[in-house]
Amino acid sequence: MSALTLLELYPGHLMMNGDMGNAAVLKRRAELAGLGLVVVGHEPGEPLPDDVDFVSIGTGPTSAQAVVGSDLPVIGPQLRAWADAGVAMIAVNAGFHLLGRSLTLPDGTRIEGAGVFATTTQPRAERTVTDAFVVDSEIAGRLVGVENQAVSVTLHDQRPLGRVVTGRGDDGKVEGAISGNAIGTHLHGPVLALNPALADHLLTVATARRGEKYETGAAHAEIDAVARQAREHLVRGIGVAVDAAA
Repeated sequence: MSALTLLELYPGHLMMNGDMGNAAVLKRRAELAGLGLVVVGHEPGEPLPDDVDFVSIGTGPTSAQAVVGSDLPVIGPQLRAWADAGVAMIAVNAGFHLLGRSLTLPDGTRIEGAGVFATTTQPRAERTVTDAFVVDSEIAGRLVGVENQAVSVTLHDQRPLGRVVTGRGDDGKVEGAISGNAIGTHLHGPVLALNPALADHLLTVATARRGEKYETGAAHAEIDAVARQAREHLVRGIGVAVDAAA
């Protein structure tokens, strides 16, 4: 099997909160499974690769969002085509908003999104910071991370990633979005480092598209144990378990 390709969108602009670590997690877990993974970056104005297995995008300040916003209508059609074809994607916070239909910045500037997710995002005056942000998802069970955002996300006939247990998420009830194998979320951590089950979901669907199988082993289990300890540390004292009730 030839190496998998991960496209990292705007790493020079959207690099806050360690979310670029999601690409590193996918690369490491792929390598431990005996798979090669090459990370390719994309900045505004650059051409996209012909084909990819993953797309990753992190978060950044409003100034950075305004800069990359002009590039989204250019690459949007290709991103939507990849999403329709089942390409695995992970988009966090501002990256999630930018891959939606539109995003309005605090100064009123409206950015046309890539349209991967059927969402619109509006600013809020109040910022939500959740040290133990917990979400129950359909695809990877209970997810735990950190939340830091000041927006309201509206889903338009769009499936959410999951139900909010603690924190705010999109609207205080649901969190994120799922479009095919594309996942949008407000979970920081990085989310894939804290929640390896979600990383494994993305690796499983990406390899399945190639007719291959992704399998974890003892080295993955060691990492997963450390990630579980980190999740347990975050939820300690708030009366929430790291695993959802069956």
